[in-house]
Amino acid sequence: MNTVATEREPYDVHAKLEDPMGVLAIALGQWEDRDDSKAQPEVRRAANTAMDAIDGMLHRLHAMRSRLVGEIRQADDASAARVDSMLAESRAKKAS
Repeated sequence: MNTVATEREPYDVHAKLEDPMGVLAIALGQWEDRDDSKAQPEVRRAANTAMDAIDGMLHRLHAMRSRLVGEIRQADDASAARVDSMLAESRAKKAS
């Protein structure tokens, strides 16, 4: 499969992780500022929000990794095909 760089969908890591990172930063800030000497259910909810944001980012990162692995395999296959072709040409030239 020949894939030209302009035909590929960009990874756009920043767009996929920017919002969850902002949510995570705020939630972790609330958690870090907690006062364990009193009840603060909103702080506990912030901890849950932080975990959800982390889970979401991990999901996105795993999806990007999976895509990258597939693209690497395709690129390696294309490279191997080019090498095989060059070797076959070289052998043909030597044989003639």
